[in-house]
Amino acid sequence: MSEAACESSIRKVTISDAAVPFVARGGRLFSRQIVDSDPGIEDGEEVLVVDRKNSPLRTVQISI
Repeated sequence: MSEAACESSIRKVTISDAAVPFVARGGRLFSRQIVDSDPGIEDGEEVLVVDRKNSPLRTVQISI
């Protein structure tokens, strides 16, 4: 599977500008830091975390 196909199949969450440095260094992601997300994200799903410019930061496993 191509990298582009992989990126399109993983759901993503967009985080606040204030959270970017912390989360990019491996800090925990809290719900209040999420400003937007793809619909249908489920507990335990791995998602791509992006900043407001849609730049990828890291992947995390969501715990709801």
